[in-house]
Amino acid sequence: MKKNGFTLVELLAVIVILAIILTIAVPNVISSLDKSKKDTYIADAKKFLSLAEYEIGNKVSKPTSNEIVRINLACVDNEDLAKDPDGNPYDEDNSFVAVVRKNDTLVYYVHLMGVTNGGTSRGITLTQKEKLDDDDRLTYVDNDVTSLSDDQIKSITGVNGSIRVCSE
Repeated sequence: MKKNGFTLVELLAVIVILAIILTIAVPNVISSLDKSKKDTYIADAKKFLSLAEYEIGNKVSKPTSNEIVRINLACVDNEDLAKDPDGNPYDEDNSFVAVVRKNDTLVYYVHLMGVTNGGTSRGITLTQKEKLDDDDRLTYVDNDVTSLSDDQIKSITGVNGSIRVCSE
């Protein structure tokens, strides 16, 4: 009598092989997805910086030598920055670009954070524009971004003057 089908040993062998493949593939897929989300945060930060540069050139006066101009996300045309890569809205009041004048040159810093229900926000803590093009730029995307006080902004930018805020 001829049997059609697989034996229990053959089925177990196939299941073991599939399990081994999954243990290798799943972490790689998750890592690729996380890297893609971090790249999107960087791209959104660069887009926000471009919008802020436009505002400084057209609607908001440039900072003086001992002043920080803070341009909140609510102050720019942020239709393209409605949601972060995790699907959460960006915090329009605590996401901002800080513009300072150093040696007669304008230097831009970006602070971009999403809003989550769990209390932690993912995004970029106040980072200088040029660093977003570095090879290690993905390290600037943080899983625990919080709002910054004026003193923290002054400390990071190295300017101890007043902060002028553009909120809308």
